[in-house]
Amino acid sequence: MFQRLIFAGRRHRGGLVRQRAFLVRGLLMIWCCLALAVGSAQAQVSSVVHATLATRPTPLRAGESAVLYVRIHVAPGYHIQSAHPYDHFLVATRAVPLPVPGISFGPVRYPKGKDIPASTAITALGKLSVYEGAVKIKIPLRLAANVQTRQSLRVHLITQACDANACFMPATLRLHLVVHIVSAGHKATRAAGATTAGALPAGHPPATYSVLGGKSHTAVWLLVVFALLGGMILNVMPCVLPVIPLKVLSLMNQAHGDKRIAMRHGLFFGLGMVSLFVVLGGVIGLYQWATGGTFLYGSQFQNPVFMLAIGLVLVAFGLSTLGLWTIQPPASVNRLQAPGTGYVASFSTGLLATILATPCSAPFLGSVLAWALLQPSWVVVLFFALIGVGMAAPYVVLAAMPDWIAWVPRAGRWSDILKNTLGFVILAVAVFIFSSLPGRGEILAAINLSLLVGVVCWVWGQMVTSNTPPDRAVAIRGGAVGLALLLGIAVWHWYAPAVKARKLPAGLVPGRFSDDQPIAANRWENFSNERLHAALHADHPVMVDFTASWCINCRAVKAFVLDSPAVRRAAAHAGMVLLSADLTQANPPAQSLLLKLGGRSIPFLAIFSPALPYHPRILRDLYTIDDVLKAVHAAADKK
Repeated sequence: MFQRLIFAGRRHRGGLVRQRAFLVRGLLMIWCCLALAVGSAQAQVSSVVHATLATRPTPLRAGESAVLYVRIHVAPGYHIQSAHPYDHFLVATRAVPLPVPGISFGPVRYPKGKDIPASTAITALGKLSVYEGAVKIKIPLRLAANVQTRQSLRVHLITQACDANACFMPATLRLHLVVHIVSAGHKATRAAGATTAGALPAGHPPATYSVLGGKSHTAVWLLVVFALLGGMILNVMPCVLPVIPLKVLSLMNQAHGDKRIAMRHGLFFGLGMVSLFVVLGGVIGLYQWATGGTFLYGSQFQNPVFMLAIGLVLVAFGLSTLGLWTIQPPASVNRLQAPGTGYVASFSTGLLATILATPCSAPFLGSVLAWALLQPSWVVVLFFALIGVGMAAPYVVLAAMPDWIAWVPRAGRWSDILKNTLGFVILAVAVFIFSSLPGRGEILAAINLSLLVGVVCWVWGQMVTSNTPPDRAVAIRGGAVGLALLLGIAVWHWYAPAVKARKLPAGLVPGRFSDDQPIAANRWENFSNERLHAALHADHPVMVDFTASWCINCRAVKAFVLDSPAVRRAAAHAGMVLLSADLTQANPPAQSLLLKLGGRSIPFLAIFSPALPYHPRILRDLYTIDDVLKAVHAAADKK
C-alpha cells in the first residue's frame, strides 16, 4: 500500500494535482494531531503551580490589623524553592506586596522548608530546602482609619519550580485581590469579587505558573511556532549549510524533468530530517526517564568518538560529492524505489543534514529546548518532531512547487563546478570538527583514519568499473573495507594511551583556585564556581560565556560579538570579569550552572551583577552587540 501511495501516479497533470492534494491532506492531518497533543501539553504545564490571595478576618475593618495570605498549591511531582534555599543560585520564594495607600505591610512570614535529596546536577550539596503541596505565606497588614473602602491588593510571588531532574527558569506570578473595607464595628457582608480563605474568585481561574525565559507564562502554541521557525533557521546555520545547496541543486535539476519525481525526492529528504529528529527526541526522552538526568542539547559532541565518527562520515560524503566514489544500495533496497530515482540517497542526505544540525542552536530554539527538555518524554519527542518539520518544510514546498525553481538553467558545467566546490566545503567542515577534538592524540588519530577512509573510497570508486564481474567487485570492496577496519582499530589503540593520559586544563578542575588570585584585566579566564564567587564578592560584575570548540555558532558569537571592540570597551569600563565555561568536554560545574539558569543548549551568555549575584541577565542562541551592551550597562549600574 505504501509503495502504491508513493510511486503510483499517472503521467498527466491530473496525477500531479492529486499528489499535491494528498500532500496537503497529510500535512493537515499531522497538524491536527500536533494541535491536540500540544493542547494536552499546555494543560500539563499550566497545572504546575497555583496561587491565590485571601484575607483574615473577613471583612477587613478600617483602623484594625489583618493578615493577607498567599496560598500556593504545587502539583505532585514538583516543588518550589523555599524562602531559604541551601544553594544561592536557586531562587528563593519571595512574596512582595505592592504599596497600597492607607495600608502598611509587616514582615512577610514564610513557612519552614522541607529537606529533600536532589541530583548533583542541580546542587552540589545533594539536598534542597523546598515547599511541596499546599503552602501558606502570611503577610501582616495594618489598615489606617481613613483608608478607602475599596482597595486592590497586589502581590508579586517570585519563585522557582523544579521536578526530580532539573529546575525551571525563575518566574514572577502577579496576584491580585479586590477587597472592600468597612468602618470599625460595622457589620458587612463580603463584597462580590473579594476572596475568603479557601475560595477562588468566581469566573477567574487561579494564577498559573509556566516558565520560559523568566516570564510567568508563555502559550505553548507560541512554542510550537518557535520550534517550526527555529527548525527552518537551522538550514542557514554554518553546521548545515554545506549540505543544503546539494539538495537544492538536485531539486533544480529535477524541476526540468518529471515533477512527480521531484516531489518525492523532496518528501524523502524531509522525511530523513524528521525521522532523525524523532529518533533523537526519543533517545533523549528515554535517557532522562531512565537516568533521572537532564540532557544538554549538543552534548553528544562532548564525546570524541562521536565527533571522530561524524568527521569521517563527512570525509566520505565530501569525496563522494567530488566524484571519487558512489555507493549503490543493496538490491533489496533498490526494489523499494523506482529504477534510477535515488530516493534512498535523498533520505540519507536528510539524515546527514540533521546530524550536522545537532551542535547548532538557532534563534528561538534555545527557549523551546529549555522548556521541552523539562517535559515528559512524549512532549520531548513531539517538539523535536516539530523542529524537524520546520527544517524540512522549505524542501517539501519546493518539491511541491517545482515551477518556483524551474527558471534556473539546466545542469551543466556550472552545476559541476558548484558541486565540486561544495565537496571541498564539506571536507573543510570535517577538518573543523577534527580541529575541535580535545587532544593531540585524537587529532592524529583523525588524520590517519581520514587517510584510510580516502583509500577505501578510492578503491571503491576507481578499482571497480561497470565491466568488473560482481564477485570480483564484492571481493575488492569488501577487502578494502575489512583492511581499513583492521588498520583503523590499530590506529585507535596506538593513540588511546595518549587520549587517556590527557587531562583537563587546571582552570577547569574544581579546587584549583586561590582566593588571592588577582582579577584578570579584560581577558577571558576559565570558569570555576570559586572564581565567579570571588569576583562578585570583590564587587566585580561577571560575564560567563557557555561555549564549546565544536559549536560553530559559539565561535561566531564570540568573534563578532563578545570580542568586538565595543563590548570589550564596555566590559573594561565596568571592571567586568570574563569567564569562559568550556563545554567542549564534560564540565560538571559549568553544566550544573547552565542547568540552574534554565539553559539546555549553547550559545548561552549569563551576566552577573554584584548587587543581584543570583539573578543574572541571560542571552541565548544568537544575539547582537547591542543586546550584550545593554546587559553589561545594566550590571554595571547596579554595582
